[in-house]
Amino acid sequence: MVRLTQMEEGAWLTPDNDSHRFFDEIYREYFPRIYHYVLYRVSNYHDADDLSNEIFVKLFTSLNRYQREKASLPVWIFTIARNTVIDYYRRNSRPVTSLEAIPDFSDSRPGPEDKAVTRELRQHLREALASLSQREREIIALKFWSEFSNREIAGFIGISESHTGVILFRAMRRLRLILESQGVEY
Repeated sequence: MVRLTQMEEGAWLTPDNDSHRFFDEIYREYFPRIYHYVLYRVSNYHDADDLSNEIFVKLFTSLNRYQREKASLPVWIFTIARNTVIDYYRRNSRPVTSLEAIPDFSDSRPGPEDKAVTRELRQHLREALASLSQREREIIALKFWSEFSNREIAGFIGISESHTGVILFRAMRRLRLILESQGVEY
């Protein structure tokens, strides 16, 4: 996992060192997280592949402009990812968040009954998520799909860490109440 200290990060980003090696480390660490975030946001595997590649091309070409004083490395990377997804929706004139289909990541081993239960639970979850605001859905995506801390999410969204926690808590409570009102056991 790329968790460089500021001194190490600064040393990597000097022209004397191999920025390709630093990029390789970033790619290995962040590609899965970026891909899952993008897949959640666009709900299309092909577009998620294309956008993830576009994000890493942007990262590579702008690596020399990264300023650790302005933002931590994960915040900088996910800001580029977030802006790329926003640009994608602007280009395609689609709603900002499509909750039509949450990708199916289920294990191929469950039997038909397990699959039916999982499918029904996902449908209830999609409906419950659709009742949340765009900001709440984005915070949930960053927290649970991309595994970011509240502090990192706050940096992406531009709000305080405590406000991020409050929004997340209220959104999760609302999801739980909606699911319970539908008789869903989780």
